[in-house]
Amino acid sequence: MSTFAVTLNYNCNYGYVEYNEGTKAATVILPVKEAKAAVEEFLSKPLTLDVPQGETIRDFVTTTLEPLSSLESFKVCLTRLWGQTGVRVEWSMPPGLAERL
Repeated sequence: MSTFAVTLNYNCNYGYVEYNEGTKAATVILPVKEAKAAVEEFLSKPLTLDVPQGETIRDFVTTTLEPLSSLESFKVCLTRLWGQTGVRVEWSMPPGLAERL
């Protein structure tokens, strides 16, 4: 069973979200209750978005993704997290790094 985790940042309050590929479930760890609830709600609903698909950078297709249906969907949906919840994904910061600074 494989897991994938990324750091979350809400107004310099760091945590992480971990996705379990086997159970198709996510665990959100954030010290701010409202931000944690917003991320959990975001991940529980389908997301309709335009994704690049085609031969040029101008080719997009509108699709609806279930954030927890697969690791790929989870990652794509996380790219829209900040705009919808105010919680940033710190893609280049390993989970737990902020606590060691």
